[in-house]
Amino acid sequence: MGQYELLYIIPAKFTDAEIAGLIEKMSGIITLAGAKVLETHSLGKRKLAYPIDHVRHGNYVLNYVEMEHPVVAKLNDVLRLNADILRHLIVTRDPYLKTIPSIIEVEERRNEEGEIIRERRSSPVVQVKVPAALAKEAMSTAELDKKLDEILTEEVA
Repeated sequence: MGQYELLYIIPAKFTDAEIAGLIEKMSGIITLAGAKVLETHSLGKRKLAYPIDHVRHGNYVLNYVEMEHPVVAKLNDVLRLNADILRHLIVTRDPYLKTIPSIIEVEERRNEEGEIIRERRSSPVVQVKVPAALAKEAMSTAELDKKLDEILTEEVA
């Protein structure tokens, strides 16, 4: 089974209670399609880069899913036809990424005048050591130039 990331956008017209219900409904749809939901993260309401169906704001939800490859196409079709989802994206999860980097977190607070202040902070990405079997030996610049010259002077068959 492969591990995938599923990101979808719910229109901002829904209340928080309705969004929680939609997230549960989507988890059920994902399970019915033949996948297993590992984690669900609500990334909050954000402004879209461009309007989609006259909607300018959306609630982003990120799911980490485990499923077989044929299920990806089936789930893609189901999500495309769902009217509650503006857009969705399914990508394979990086096998070397052990800690999930968070997307920029926004913390809201009010100042003395009552204005809302949004502070953005991002978590650092944790680097993972590459297994020795996949690591290659480092080449010096002279060796690299020599190898490049060999490749460029070869005749194409």
